[in-house]
Amino acid sequence: MSEVYNPAQQKVIDMLGKAEVRPDIPPSLADEIRAEIEQALLPVAHLLPDIATYENRFYLSKQSLTNALSCEGFFLDGQGPFEWTNANCKGTIVHKAIEVSINLRHPMPPTDLIEESISRLSNDAGKSISEFLITLDEFARAELVGECSALFTRFTECFPPIKSSWIPQVESSLALNLSNNRIRIGGKVDLALGKPPDKVIIDLKTGRWSPAHYDDLRLYALIDFLAIGNAPRKVASYYLDTAEVHQEDISEAVLRSTARRLQDGLVRAVELKLGNAEPVLRPAGHCNWCAKNNDCSAGLEYLAKKHEEDGW
Repeated sequence: MSEVYNPAQQKVIDMLGKAEVRPDIPPSLADEIRAEIEQALLPVAHLLPDIATYENRFYLSKQSLTNALSCEGFFLDGQGPFEWTNANCKGTIVHKAIEVSINLRHPMPPTDLIEESISRLSNDAGKSISEFLITLDEFARAELVGECSALFTRFTECFPPIKSSWIPQVESSLALNLSNNRIRIGGKVDLALGKPPDKVIIDLKTGRWSPAHYDDLRLYALIDFLAIGNAPRKVASYYLDTAEVHQEDISEAVLRSTARRLQDGLVRAVELKLGNAEPVLRPAGHCNWCAKNNDCSAGLEYLAKKHEEDGW
């Protein structure tokens, strides 16, 4: 007897399910792309640490790559120290609940699963979120449980039940080492389904859509491709509050363009962080939360113009 899905779940199945026709990706492409990236790094290789260790290697995340390719001032010192809030911790809590729900032998009510996820995260001293969660008073915690329970329930209603036969991987790390391990590009995939070459990489989002989400997923696809030699078949962002899926097939063209973006951003990031290059300021939406927005003339001018246009 075949599984019966509701319309929202069937939409996900239709968008992410296997396709009879898929882009042809040459087996030699992974080695070719890696060689091109390594070649692009040669002019800045002298800036990298001589010894490749975990502590001093040059690390770049998907967000840092995006920042290096946007406003270089923001990339260098505009982000400020990270702080956990009710808004940005919801994704971590819901992701934990989803991760556990896939492997539970007996289903738990959404609120109980969220409560347990918060308790586990609060007691994990190795995670920075624990320090934030243990400071919540009873009202704030109850409010957070309610918001996360609503998001998790939305996920269970709109995303098809994840079967073990789909080979789910939750919160799995990806990494690419370059320049004799002196550079590491890393990230963490929220959800991956299937095995190469049928793998689908999915980011679960609690916020609104951004074009940068496509760039993030393409980077994950490239890292996975260079590690395994088989590219993911598809990548997708799943927005928990709206139950929308934005997906993209991975082709040779996508992998090549992503590799060019990575090598351009990576070379520039090394120049800025280790070579003391003069940053190029590119005012945009990030000026609203940049730690330097009180001292940056370009940012202040952009914000003033934006406020005038918006009628503030």
